[in-house]
Amino acid sequence: MAALCLVFLVVTPVIALGQKSFTGKRAADAAPAKMLQSDSPLKIASDRMEANQNDKTVLFEGHVVVQQDDLTITGKRLTVYSAEASKDAAAQSAMVDKIDRIEVEGDVVISQKDKVATAERAVYYHQEQKIVLSGQPSVTQGQDRIQGRLITLLIAQGKSIVEGGAETPVQAVLHPAKKD
Repeated sequence: MAALCLVFLVVTPVIALGQKSFTGKRAADAAPAKMLQSDSPLKIASDRMEANQNDKTVLFEGHVVVQQDDLTITGKRLTVYSAEASKDAAAQSAMVDKIDRIEVEGDVVISQKDKVATAERAVYYHQEQKIVLSGQPSVTQGQDRIQGRLITLLIAQGKSIVEGGAETPVQAVLHPAKKD
């Protein structure tokens, strides 16, 4: 379940794209591929947990708080969906490799240092290495802010796509770096 940490840690490229044009630097975070390598424990607290072996899901409901290092994720509901189990005994792997997707719903807030992402729903697709934020998604870092109808983060490609529309256009507020 450490893959859940990717939900926020790779949101940085969205903001970093705007910062690069002003400062010539990317945000000083580790590359997304390194995020799964944290040895720190993943702590999940909620009002209720339900594991369903038939559906291959683990559901956390009510005041869900996930913490690992300086990353915090909150929401009303978190569901972990397991991938189909391999019949090959040699294919047994870490829990993170058995995850199909992780869904966080209801007033989702993902924070780390000065970065905050909010949405009504966040879905991490493990196989595709993709995160989709929907339901009034926005990402802020410091004073910079990007929002739209849908924010998709393609982790392996280091690419972020912010989609808008007539009713919810893409909006970005980017502040230039202050000169000393």
